[in-house]
Amino acid sequence: MMFKYEMREVFKHNFENLHMRFYQLERLIQDQIPDIYYHFMDLGIEAHMYASQWFLTLFTAKFPLYMVFHIIDVFLAEGINVIFNVALALLKTSRRELLAIDFEGVLKFFRVSLPRKYRHEEEALELMNQAMSIKITNKKLKKYEKEYFALKEAEAMQADPVERLTRENQRLLEANMRLEQENDSLAHELVTSKVKLRRDLDEAEDRAENTGKAHTLLSHQHNHLVRESERMSNDLEQVRGNGHLE
Repeated sequence: MMFKYEMREVFKHNFENLHMRFYQLERLIQDQIPDIYYHFMDLGIEAHMYASQWFLTLFTAKFPLYMVFHIIDVFLAEGINVIFNVALALLKTSRRELLAIDFEGVLKFFRVSLPRKYRHEEEALELMNQAMSIKITNKKLKKYEKEYFALKEAEAMQADPVERLTRENQRLLEANMRLEQENDSLAHELVTSKVKLRRDLDEAEDRAENTGKAHTLLSHQHNHLVRESERMSNDLEQVRGNGHLE
């Protein structure tokens, strides 16, 4: 997967390929969801602030497994470009919510609310159907790739080397801090999930134990009633026997 499907490239050369993918995604958003694009521009929201985990982990960090399985199935058949399809579908299906919230609200929405929208498999299937209906050509992606590297080259020629390296270092520090925050958030969610799972398991065991006790009690009551019924039958037979003798 790392070599055949070009996933290795996004981790190389200070994540240069990853940032190129971010640029391609932003250009696709500008083309296909312009109101989202300009809303994000006004807020100062950039693709790396919400889409890094999508490219680095194939959506496995936040979304339910059954949704991830569908994405990976298509990824293995179609390649890395399916990430753009899913990303655009996510944004299109959340367009109304995203346009109504501010900077902090957008980041929280991507971190918390968006994965919760796909807790049911039917919703994930509907998302994948919409994702695969979105047309993204290799020609257009190649065009955006050339744009990105042309812009980077122009920036490099104009910028002072020290200033450029300082800016690049700051960008990497911010990216690293953001990834650490996401990792902390994932670790917290994992611990919370384990605690909830343990609590649910304890409650299930208590219910099973109570059910067992109730079953035992009912069994004892049943046996008592059977014995009482047999005793009453014997008494009745004796009464009938005495009546015949008289």
